[in-house]
Amino acid sequence: MEQRPFSRLHYLLRWNVWIDNSIENVLSNSGALTPGVDNMTKKDYTTQEARQQLREEVKHALHSYISSSVRRVFIPKHNKPKEKRPLGIPTIVDRVAQDVVRSILEPIYEGKQHPHSYGFRPFRGTHHAIERVRFLIGRHRYEWVVELDIKGFFDNVDHEILLSILRRTIFDRRLIRVIRSMLKAGLVYRGEFEETELGTPQGGVVSPILGNIYLNELDRFIGSKYEFLSPYQRSKSPIPCYIVRYADDAVILCRSKEHAELLKAQVAQFLQEKLKLQLSAEKTLVTHADEGFDFLGFNIRRWTRQGKTRVLAKPSRRAIQRFRNTLAKDSKALQIAPGTAAIALLNKKIRGFAEYFRRGNAKDTFLTLDYYLWWLVFHRLKQRTREPPGVVARRFQYRYNEAANLPHHRKSTAKNFGFRDDDGNVHMLDKFGLYKIEYPDKCSQKNPYVVEDREWLDGNRKLRETMKVQQAKFIQRLYGLSKNWGHYRRHVVQRQNSRCSICGCKLIRRNVHVDYLPRPVGKRSSQRELIPDNLVASCISCYRQMRQQRIRN
Repeated sequence: MEQRPFSRLHYLLRWNVWIDNSIENVLSNSGALTPGVDNMTKKDYTTQEARQQLREEVKHALHSYISSSVRRVFIPKHNKPKEKRPLGIPTIVDRVAQDVVRSILEPIYEGKQHPHSYGFRPFRGTHHAIERVRFLIGRHRYEWVVELDIKGFFDNVDHEILLSILRRTIFDRRLIRVIRSMLKAGLVYRGEFEETELGTPQGGVVSPILGNIYLNELDRFIGSKYEFLSPYQRSKSPIPCYIVRYADDAVILCRSKEHAELLKAQVAQFLQEKLKLQLSAEKTLVTHADEGFDFLGFNIRRWTRQGKTRVLAKPSRRAIQRFRNTLAKDSKALQIAPGTAAIALLNKKIRGFAEYFRRGNAKDTFLTLDYYLWWLVFHRLKQRTREPPGVVARRFQYRYNEAANLPHHRKSTAKNFGFRDDDGNVHMLDKFGLYKIEYPDKCSQKNPYVVEDREWLDGNRKLRETMKVQQAKFIQRLYGLSKNWGHYRRHVVQRQNSRCSICGCKLIRRNVHVDYLPRPVGKRSSQRELIPDNLVASCISCYRQMRQQRIRN
């Protein structure tokens, strides 16, 4: 969707509301515990005064922005743990500045992005991309797939090409200079400075949207061959094809091998000439849907049985093997750590894998993993206790309707391994087979920054819960509550031995209120630091009486 150009955007960077929202976004992220070159983390911004000072620093920096250097670290690759990929860690001030820029670019470019680009965009995810691929193969017979693999995309983005793309829409030189400074920040590795002539640092807040803007040129190139043409032009088009992309992972679907080979060559030429990127010759493959191909952790394959054709998206072999290796490694904690802690560690990994892959055809995979996990835990417990197999199986197995840590499985009477804590509560191992398989809907293609589309999104039942969560986060920021509020609340109640600070009655979940201690004279509650030492827990009845006394006074 073409839009008019935008100007006079730089002054928006210094709005207090936007900066405060970006501060909350950055500090609520787990990555805020990782320092940049200035060694500052979220722990240095716990007080209200420190956050106000951070806001002023960001506001002053954005007036004539010069980005600080980025600290380079190397982390294991997700699919190849023995190999490492570079990651750039900006300072907290630069992360907030980048988030403000992202907040400006996102509404502008959301309407200009390709409709089937699903990476790092609101109300879109990997499962929408998978469903789109299944739809094209199953309904429209686009059975030849070009699996695109771009060599080191984020490290090879050409800055001048990216800025020229931005200038088509953004007629604000000051904002362009801010983005240029972010791209040219430079790297510090082992005390040595290195200039950045190419790439957007992986780890930067603004990198995903800049990467989407850059690769949108590829989407438009493929779309111009068929998807964006009129019916008459399509009848003359020699290559019917579609692209589905998630960040730098993309596939192109067409109807013949000759077209697939031609598209592969044309894309390689386009990337080389227009975007100065290269395709990996070894990893860019042409595959038939009946053979299957891996995309975003799933193996997508068309099956034909008894004259019926289905397109299945199952967890890929690589994803399954990687997960089994993780389980084998983490299950060793059962031999040395307290049982409940080891169960919590395994459940975290199980829940993450199950929640992601239950959106596909994962039933058989889940049953296989449950079998593997049962025997794995069984052998670990035998090594831990040195008891006979029958004793281990009877001693450590419970039914899910007894589990205190898995409320979503309480209706099941199936058995699995677990441990009792000091209070007698049963903590059980999660089970893949109890996760319901749910297939995602196709992406609505609605733009949340358009009023009519936003009304539709707000009225959508499945998206309503997401919007409620966002609204709750906004209210939390409005009243100055931190992301650690739940932890603080539990800490205060435990500190008081679950007793009301006024009447001494037993505090239960629905009869507890945590508030500030009575404020000193001349000091407002908002001026006090939100830490457990400044909080006190009481029962609802005592809280209401205290509140009535305050009103009378």
